[in-house]
Amino acid sequence: MVMRNQFKKFRKDEQGLAAVEFAIIAPLLALFLLGTTTATQSIWANGKVNQSASVIGDLVSQETTLTDLNFGQIMDAAPVLLEPFPQSDLRVTVTASIACDKSTNPNNPDIEYFVMWSQSWTDGNVVAGPQNPGQKLDGAPEEIKIADGDYIIKTVSEYTHTPTIGQQVDASISMGETAFHQPRESDPVSYPTKESPQYQNCDDMLN
Repeated sequence: MVMRNQFKKFRKDEQGLAAVEFAIIAPLLALFLLGTTTATQSIWANGKVNQSASVIGDLVSQETTLTDLNFGQIMDAAPVLLEPFPQSDLRVTVTASIACDKSTNPNNPDIEYFVMWSQSWTDGNVVAGPQNPGQKLDGAPEEIKIADGDYIIKTVSEYTHTPTIGQQVDASISMGETAFHQPRESDPVSYPTKESPQYQNCDDMLN
């Protein structure tokens, strides 16, 4: 009987109930807050990556002749666009290509893109691009109307983002964005030291 009375008393005793409830809910709230912060940070980083592809491509399209010096100066904008995230995991690749019509029927063009030059930037350094002059352009645009002999600039930004929580569990998120631009001037964007004398126009590319 004594034990039963004590049990009834214990059931009615609500002292410390709030502390118990908080102890149960607090980890869930912390996990939710951390997840929300990580998602927001990742969306922000992805927007920076998208912006870098668009802005770098637009800057390159305004040039008529590129050298390693002014290409590097353009790429100096990349870490600024990526702030406050670290630049060491960012790679930007710019590839200029020419559109060549393989069809003999002018009313039914069959456009294929061929690389004129390709150059990359990573961790503050200008490095060789992944494609060589004369190769078919990887990831060519599919729905852009373009005339035979026109040029197009493809800019790809790739970034490995490590959220705050990812630093503790060695997890990261790969991000990427591709932007296409046409030269602002009627002339192509030339990069003489990266081009090949063997591939200068569509006749060279198609033969």
